Amino acid sequence: MPHPVTLDAAGIAAGATARAAFVRGLGAACRDEGFLLLQNHGIPAELCRAVLADAAAFFARPAADKERLHIRHSTNHRGFSRMQNSRDWREQLHFAAEWPEGAWSPGKPDHYRLAGGNPWPDAAFASTLLRYMAAVQALGFRLLDALGECLGLPPRHFERLSDEPPYLLLKLISYHVQPARNQRNGVAAHCDWSWITILLQDSTGGLEVQDRNGEWWPVPPQPGILAVNVGELLEIQSRGHFRAAPHRVISPATRQRVSVPAFINPPLDARIAPLAMPPAPIAPHAPEKEHIHRVVPQGAACEAFVFGESEWRRKGLGGWCHDPRCLS
Repeated sequence: MPHPVTLDAAGIAAGATARAAFVRGLGAACRDEGFLLLQNHGIPAELCRAVLADAAAFFARPAADKERLHIRHSTNHRGFSRMQNSRDWREQLHFAAEWPEGAWSPGKPDHYRLAGGNPWPDAAFASTLLRYMAAVQALGFRLLDALGECLGLPPRHFERLSDEPPYLLLKLISYHVQPARNQRNGVAAHCDWSWITILLQDSTGGLEVQDRNGEWWPVPPQPGILAVNVGELLEIQSRGHFRAAPHRVISPATRQRVSVPAFINPPLDARIAPLAMPPAPIAPHAPEKEHIHRVVPQGAACEAFVFGESEWRRKGLGGWCHDPRCLS
């Protein structure tokens, strides 16, 4: 995979022939590598620039300003955090879809503790981010609908798993400059716990994606281009027909890197189960030269589960990797 495939998202809403070509290209990219680049995606360039600018400005604020929004003050796992350890060298703001306050009450499942509002730095910041969250969620479900076509699913299959709204997650991330000359991770190798993830990044670079042979390839940022990768949830539901792509970020050498991943997720109460279709042929896996963080180990079978329960175990209970309760 010398270069990730780049698709023109204008094909989603084009005529039948152009849409069919886009759907085939999208399905092939998600099957073969689990990763692609997207141009003409429909999210205004000025909105993307504003999101990156607001993120950079926030991370440049004094430590005391950021501390006031620290995730430890949150009841629903949102806000600011800093990670400087062997696997991560970054800080981030963690947001999610806004729900009415009081979504959880005694007697309701614990995963509804993740619902609620966001700790916004200010009203203008909130306005920009909420507009971007709405736009990227709409794009995400258009892509999922196209992937559903590849699997022979009815229109809007993923949207109709529940009457609840999707649990969109959004992170603003600042990767710190390397503290030494030796190469280190800004975030270690992992797969996302999402259906798909849509990434907006600045011009710094550092993102790398692993191919099926276990080789890492850089993904240089390009103006106006979004990166898209398959997450574990879609790999599970598609019975391996779509591949969750391992990826990592190498800490920048001279300046911070700012990126904004949006995790396109199911509703909290959605039941996630492999589709009633034959599993993908099992392809040989290259031996892993390093640990790849996954909730479900590579090649393992998976039982049906409620998405919110899995998300609460990860966020509320700290069960980040290889959760046996998702396995059969």
